[in-house]
Amino acid sequence: MDSWLFLTEQEILEEIGKGLKKIRLQHNLTQKDMSEEVGLSVSTISLIEQGNSTTVESLIRILVRLNRIKDLESVFRVGENLELKLKFEKAKLKAERKRASKKIKSL
Repeated sequence: MDSWLFLTEQEILEEIGKGLKKIRLQHNLTQKDMSEEVGLSVSTISLIEQGNSTTVESLIRILVRLNRIKDLESVFRVGENLELKLKFEKAKLKAERKRASKKIKSL
């Protein structure tokens, strides 16, 4: 999924679950392995991966184990998103030009 902007809360939970499952499998971990390492039940891991709601604490435990806790930092960076948005908008405006500038270039 490229953008979660227009998804419902339930759809976002499902995307988070799918992503966590994909990363867990990349780490070659079973749900049982994960549950033992993070101190959650297998059924909790399964429910999260299916898109059910979870606590922030459970999410943090899983992200730490999967070495993805750093990804959560970007949510709380103040100002950086605004700068990126402004740069993106500026680049978008440049890309949308349909005509050349009327300025005369001096030789």
